[in-house]
Amino acid sequence: MSTEAKTPVSQPLALIQLVSEQTMQNLLPVLALKPAVAIHLATPKTASKSANIIAAAQHAHVAVDLENIRLTEMLSIAEVSRAVVRSVQEARRREMVPVVNFTGGTKLMSIGAYEACMREQVVSLYVDTDHQQFLDGHTGQKLHSVLGDDFSFTPLHKVVTIDAIAVANGQRPITSGRAWRPYLDVALHLLNNPSDEEATWAATYGDSGICPRGREPRHARDWLILMDQPLRLPQSVAEIAVTTDLVRVEGDTICLPDETRTPLERLAETHSPSPQDYFGAVRPLQIALAFFSGAWWEVAVVDAADRSGQFRDLRWSVNRSGMPGSFQVEEDIVGVDGVQIAYFCCKRGGMKSRLVPLLDELDNRARHIGGRFTRRFLAVCHPPVGANAAALRKRAKELDGIQIIEPRDLQSLEVFSRVRPGR
Repeated sequence: MSTEAKTPVSQPLALIQLVSEQTMQNLLPVLALKPAVAIHLATPKTASKSANIIAAAQHAHVAVDLENIRLTEMLSIAEVSRAVVRSVQEARRREMVPVVNFTGGTKLMSIGAYEACMREQVVSLYVDTDHQQFLDGHTGQKLHSVLGDDFSFTPLHKVVTIDAIAVANGQRPITSGRAWRPYLDVALHLLNNPSDEEATWAATYGDSGICPRGREPRHARDWLILMDQPLRLPQSVAEIAVTTDLVRVEGDTICLPDETRTPLERLAETHSPSPQDYFGAVRPLQIALAFFSGAWWEVAVVDAADRSGQFRDLRWSVNRSGMPGSFQVEEDIVGVDGVQIAYFCCKRGGMKSRLVPLLDELDNRARHIGGRFTRRFLAVCHPPVGANAAALRKRAKELDGIQIIEPRDLQSLEVFSRVRPGR
């Protein structure tokens, strides 16, 4: 095959796509081909997805015009075939090179689109998300005539971020999250010293802790009282924790941070403080309590995920919301593996934890951000045993393979690989 034949054409491209509920199989060709125009064939049910695809492309700095072709809800192979043929012919009339992506839509839509490609002898492709590559449909000129020699998704990794994937699925961009490295020394100490971890949890949410059974104050005045109560951490934990902003030293006593004391004092005298002011003032205290009662485990997990080299754009303690000003949903860890969202839910676990029902919620929240093409992990510091463990793994497998992470997995890191030993 000559070098000249492998050089992508210089004419503008018209990318003709079938739109379905899942948007990544439409976004990836846009990012790879950078067409002048995307022509989307959609039913009334999926028409709104087109705008999300183009918005995600723009978020990845790929500008493309959009033309929508509305198909009927009860479509036929012939209807789709005719629509694709007309789109191909119109693209050629406008001196553009038509390329058809027949991946999306229903099976009838794919059959109709492929039939039209064969009839018109047009370049076509299939998006193989499982194997992270584009496949040549072999219906006309070869795919490398518009794509070049590399059919893998690897060149797209720099532009396929958490935000681009979220926007493609109709969500707002995810916040950048919090820096986790400053807390890593404390987290690793708790991971490697289970007795200190138990004592630390007891000091916060234990029966004799400063927030017994996890009951936190509800009023600014009570937070001020809690702020000055001794936090009885193990000495080895306290010595590391004082280097962070999670605690402060008052003489020989370890206490929660007091950086928001002045706002809290003002709120304590306010009859009806605004929720925004209140939660802003108590947030440093809640962060410290959450860290010592289990969020340290999130830091240990994100560190291991980072060391595995499997993921990029890893973010800890991120927020997402439907609309500006709406309720903020916090996620433990989100990253990208290839062109898929990697979603991590971290739980301390223990005898009384209800982890099996949590798996369905985890699955829904992950797909909310990343659609069907997600990798999902449940990380449990104190995993269940016996029948409870079997039930958890059974349900995880039923939900298309949610992966369970335990403390021992953070040493070899094999749990993060796509293909693991014995699989």
